[in-house]
Amino acid sequence: MNEKLYKIWMLVEPGKALIALFAFLTVLGLAIHMILLSTTDFNWLEDGIPASSAQASAVQVVPQR
Repeated sequence: MNEKLYKIWMLVEPGKALIALFAFLTVLGLAIHMILLSTTDFNWLEDGIPASSAQASAVQVVPQR
């Protein structure tokens, strides 16, 4: 690795960089969810499949001894 790589933190404050990264990833995640909810194929809220039927069809897990 480059020995002078630490100098990037002299240009960018680590605290502000982490807050900006968190804010960007939050906005990106919300935008992706809103885009998916606006489509007919990927809208899981209005697809007509109740959540209870998805749980009923789940595979039963048998504990092993």
